[in-house]
Amino acid sequence: MLKKLYPESNTTSSKHLRQVLQSIAEHDLPYNPIVYAVWYEYATGRTPELNTIIDESNNSAEPISLEMVTEWFETFIATHQIRVTEKTTNEFKSIIFEVSKQIDDSGSRIADSGDRIKILSSQMDPAQPKTIEEVSQSILSETHSILKENHSLKQDMDATINEIDALKRELEGVRQAAKTDTLTGLLNRRGFDEAFIQASREAQENNTPLTIVLCDIDHFKQVNDTHGHLIGDNVLKMLAKLLHDHIKGKDIAARFGGEEFILILPDTDIPGGVALAEQMRKSLQKKRWRSKTTGETIGPITISLGIALYRPKEDVEALVQRADDALYVAKNNGRNRTITEENVNKS
Repeated sequence: MLKKLYPESNTTSSKHLRQVLQSIAEHDLPYNPIVYAVWYEYATGRTPELNTIIDESNNSAEPISLEMVTEWFETFIATHQIRVTEKTTNEFKSIIFEVSKQIDDSGSRIADSGDRIKILSSQMDPAQPKTIEEVSQSILSETHSILKENHSLKQDMDATINEIDALKRELEGVRQAAKTDTLTGLLNRRGFDEAFIQASREAQENNTPLTIVLCDIDHFKQVNDTHGHLIGDNVLKMLAKLLHDHIKGKDIAARFGGEEFILILPDTDIPGGVALAEQMRKSLQKKRWRSKTTGETIGPITISLGIALYRPKEDVEALVQRADDALYVAKNNGRNRTITEENVNKS
């Protein structure tokens, strides 16, 4: 589904990227995903209404603000998935109507043939063999018509089933795209919220522990300011891969926003969460980062982590807040460390 949304080749997307960065710089806008998405859409030219508004704003004396860009994002980009879903839903309705019509039409024709067979049967006269032969031939002809009608209906139904399957796959693609972070491939905040609802429900039903780990890249702004946002994006993608490679089973990794990531760890208590967090932290700390284009050393890249244990029936905001409080302590105590909610309560 994402390939359908962004079909551009590497060469074309690189050209768009240069145009996007230039536009963002010219308007003194922040380099965040929303701003980037709007200007990338503008660069592709596939949303004429958006391009018209931006062109008019470029010719206006009023500077383009973040508020304006955010409004464009909500109007022309965020609603795209909704429009696709509505379109697919209408196609489903149309298919269902056609299926019903096919069945009704075939049923009527088969019923008519059945009525004709009944009439022919009543015309049989045992005293007239020739009449029986003629009527039998007519009944056989009507029977062939019924079989042919059934075969035709089966072919129509097979084609309809294939069409429904294709629409189901498209809808699943829309659903996945809506909850996936396009940069890292991990779940986004919406995807995390859905996953947490399921994980917390299972934890309550099975009376099992559930831990979350909130992690944040240390001095990430400095990485962006010193090496550029392309390097910053690569750091985010590499960290996402590291998190994904360390989790297993029902564990879930998501990009929580900016340079923050979050893990959902079912069947895991705080000591188990600490063990995993420390594995990831130490693994990242050992990596040596270097720009492929300039050869310049980037590292070290480190992360700080905060851990909290789910309490039955609490909402996600309360749990994340406790993990965030622990993360805050980790940041204030030198960074590149793991702190749990228990450590916060003791201090």
